[in-house]
Amino acid sequence: MKIDYKILHICNDEKFIDSTIKLFEDVYPNKSIYYVLQSTNEPFKHVRSEKAKPFLIQKEGDEHKIKDLLHENKIEVVFLHALHLKKQRIVNVLSKDILKVWFIWGSDLYWNWKLLKKDMFERETYTFLYGENTKTSLRNKIMFNNCSLWLFSKHRDNKIWLPKILVKKLETNFLTDFYKVVQKIDIAVPIVPAEYELVKRINNNLVYAPFEYANIEDLAINNELYNVKNANNILVGNSASPTNNHIDAFKQIVNYKQDSQKVIVPLSYGGKKDYINFVIEKGNYYFGDSFIPILNFMPLNEYNQLISGCGFAVFNHKRQQALGNINTMGYFGAKLFLNSESPIFKYFKKLGIQVFNINSVNSNSFYSKLSEKEIEHNRSLLFKLYSREAVKKKVVELIEIVDFKLKEN
Repeated sequence: MKIDYKILHICNDEKFIDSTIKLFEDVYPNKSIYYVLQSTNEPFKHVRSEKAKPFLIQKEGDEHKIKDLLHENKIEVVFLHALHLKKQRIVNVLSKDILKVWFIWGSDLYWNWKLLKKDMFERETYTFLYGENTKTSLRNKIMFNNCSLWLFSKHRDNKIWLPKILVKKLETNFLTDFYKVVQKIDIAVPIVPAEYELVKRINNNLVYAPFEYANIEDLAINNELYNVKNANNILVGNSASPTNNHIDAFKQIVNYKQDSQKVIVPLSYGGKKDYINFVIEKGNYYFGDSFIPILNFMPLNEYNQLISGCGFAVFNHKRQQALGNINTMGYFGAKLFLNSESPIFKYFKKLGIQVFNINSVNSNSFYSKLSEKEIEHNRSLLFKLYSREAVKKKVVELIEIVDFKLKEN
């Protein structure tokens, strides 16, 4: 379809933004303007596209500069790639007439919404982050759950009456700055559909739209070159973020891995030094010389070469995370172990992609590999979901939804 308006993208300086810009330009050339949020005048670290411009926010109040961009370019639609604090402040200065589209990255949702944040970690990781005391009072459990959020939402919509003392307590729990910002969003674009149901609990008026940040051809590049059917090592996690629940994964693996298997753990981005040191210490304790931490950032081809030595991949995230790595390893033919609470695990299971529960690891888990038939089955389904053409079709569908909402407004 043709569009006769401009879209303003507000991004972070991340490694997949160049491919995102290329994707939109391939499907709808010269219809978008791209700004990368910066806190300094330093050059971008990851973004290389000539179409990307810096948008400097150094102090509170700088977000008002967005109004000039909207006016100069006659912008009607803003695409917010993630909804971290600075973008929340931008949303707060946008008028109701501007259509606001939130591309949910995961960290922006799970770290900002306490109902989800409290459930991101397994025991060992939680203990490292917050200490031994993991008890929550019964009163707080009653007042801070999805049921009480439902009551709060119904009251806000004037559909039920609640006593003032209860309303005050619910507002303390739920009426956060993040909640207020999400109320202003028009369209939600999740990585996996299950996340749409999560954000609908915050704003029931959100409209769903599809999108993928990467396609399987670009991620997996050459599955013949990087075929892992003869590989034997174990990949654990995708980053140094505690949401990988590394140590809890190590404890699941240690008694079942083969002596010859290396445990490869990428720790080159996304985490703090004390957590990285903790993972390295525990990795050496559990696996000795078999533990291989990756501390330096690698170009994609080098990273693929490294992980192609892994016939098994363990992703112990309870939240949506690492989809690019999961897709790549699945397409290479690795045996995938995911946390059963992960939205990706549930989504893939529903689609028929063969993945295994990390909590059900046994003596056979890291000995038997997927059969050729199982590998081809996974590849076929992943390609159907994430091929270059499938990803472009989702951009078209996204724009159709945006166009409909604009006309509706």
